[in-house]
Amino acid sequence: MTDEVFVERFERAELESFAHADHVRLACAYLDTCDEPEALRRLERGLLALATRKGVPGKFHRTLTRAWFELVAHARRRHDARRGDALLAACPALADAAFIHRFYSPELLASDAARADWIGPDRQPLDATVY
Repeated sequence: MTDEVFVERFERAELESFAHADHVRLACAYLDTCDEPEALRRLERGLLALATRKGVPGKFHRTLTRAWFELVAHARRRHDARRGDALLAACPALADAAFIHRFYSPELLASDAARADWIGPDRQPLDATVY
């Protein structure tokens, strides 16, 4: 499936599954067509719609969404990789969902506040060169 079709199906909340690597692919696809603020808005809106359609709107996590988005954006600039698969090959740490714990404590991520609103990292900045 092309990135364009993937984005269309995502925005219509038609994807059957949405794995961690799909978040990376989608963020890259949005960053190819939008500036960062708009790409993040589209990603958040689509993830909330997808979670709602699947009957789990509470699964949407604003801090995790933005943090992963910022990690992807930073890695794209650092590794000069445009597509999600190329970025994951250049920066395999992004394929590991536990990578986020280099930046956030599990306690902060488990909080209702982090789920509802953006909270910056409590361990190290997202633009730290660790990958």
